[in-house]
Amino acid sequence: MKSAQEQLGSANLEAKTVGGLFKSFFGKVLQWMAMTRFPIGAKNRCRLERWRGVKIGKHVFLGGGNILDRVRPDLITIEDEVSLAGGVYILTHSNPTRPLRELLGPSSHIVKPVHIKQGAWIAINVVILPGVTIGENSIVATGSVVNRDVPPYTIVAGNPARVVKRINRPGEQEENPAEENKTEE
Repeated sequence: MKSAQEQLGSANLEAKTVGGLFKSFFGKVLQWMAMTRFPIGAKNRCRLERWRGVKIGKHVFLGGGNILDRVRPDLITIEDEVSLAGGVYILTHSNPTRPLRELLGPSSHIVKPVHIKQGAWIAINVVILPGVTIGENSIVATGSVVNRDVPPYTIVAGNPARVVKRINRPGEQEENPAEENKTEE
């Protein structure tokens, strides 16, 4: 274990046993296979990520080049009908270097689940940080960094991601700001 820790430099070894090291290694091999940009198909990507422990619903699209947390994939839940374009990075943990852990204390080591709800669309090159829930039928725009929960039926964009538009739920009337101003007069 000491040798494995030395290979990581200042990063903290998450595995605490030799069995944990082997599980981590094989998980990384599966993850490498799933994130390939080769045309292996979304269904096979989902299968590989499920073997790693990611909870994935039905009819999910996983594009190439996605990195679903390499240390704690078991903390990721992706519900039915979700689409993750390529280059999406989902983190469920954050562990600073040893000097920073000493300065910042135990609270600097973050381990929190990520939940992507039904019908969400995560565009290309998005980063989702630990502890985030992406709401049902929401869109995360290209290149966004999501550091807080995304409400259902919204579009978020930017770094950090902010709500830019609300999506009408089925049966809702589209809001017209001009009509709202007339009623206020």
